[in-house]
Amino acid sequence: MSQATYERTEDVALGDLRPFPGNARRGDPAVILQSLVRTGQFRSLIVRDTGDGLVVLAGNHTLQALLAHGPGPCGLTTTTDDGELPCALCDGQEWTPVARCEIVTCDDPTATRINLVDNRSAELGGWDQEALAELIAGLDGDLDGTGYTDADLDKLVAAIEEAYEEEPEEPAAKQPTPAGTTEPAQPATSSAAPASGDTIPEGPAPGTVAPPLPDGTRSMLLTYPAADRDEAARLVLAARELFPAEDAAIIVLRALRTLVAVLDSRHAHDGVVTVKALLCAAGAPES
Repeated sequence: MSQATYERTEDVALGDLRPFPGNARRGDPAVILQSLVRTGQFRSLIVRDTGDGLVVLAGNHTLQALLAHGPGPCGLTTTTDDGELPCALCDGQEWTPVARCEIVTCDDPTATRINLVDNRSAELGGWDQEALAELIAGLDGDLDGTGYTDADLDKLVAAIEEAYEEEPEEPAAKQPTPAGTTEPAQPATSSAAPASGDTIPEGPAPGTVAPPLPDGTRSMLLTYPAADRDEAARLVLAARELFPAEDAAIIVLRALRTLVAVLDSRHAHDGVVTVKALLCAAGAPES
């Protein structure tokens, strides 16, 4: 029998289960017990029926956690926004410890393979750190039963920020110069916005040097797909009809201020924002 055959699913008394002999994985039953207390047993143990006993192939540390819980009531609770929740295993009542098990039959080599792959698969692959941080943060600090703490989240966020800081910038691509020719010097490109009716400059070309920024100013690079960039340029030019003396950077800043004013209006008693208030938020002169 080189494959496992599913037989049944049932609740089995812990005293009737034997751990897999020689299980090499070293887990943390205390963390698993915290999860069991908060969420209950959400995954079955995989158990082999040998004909003279039941052997746990996958879930040996869950078995240890259930044994650590012991008979109920355990007195363990979880504090949530909805109040105190009783243990999800015993519900604060008398309880004889059992484990939900999926019973299979197989030969010895297959049993070993099941045990090995269950332990090995947990080690393979990696984490999408940003997705993990978002999942943890989405629980709003209620991390009971997850295996994570607030300190773990802080370390994860710090690691993500450090990775971004250390990420090297890609050098600008430089077009090759044909053999036998010299590359003409390129004039410096100004970042100043054009007058109304002109086009928005692309910025410094590869290999050129932009003029130094005035004291007290900083640059901010906004990158768009070609179509969105053209639309943004048209919107900036249209906004100059209201602010003819301003450059593109100030117009974008005024647009963002107006957006924030609209969003803030949601918290007003009537949720209404007036045109005058929007113009004021954008910095338009009063008429």
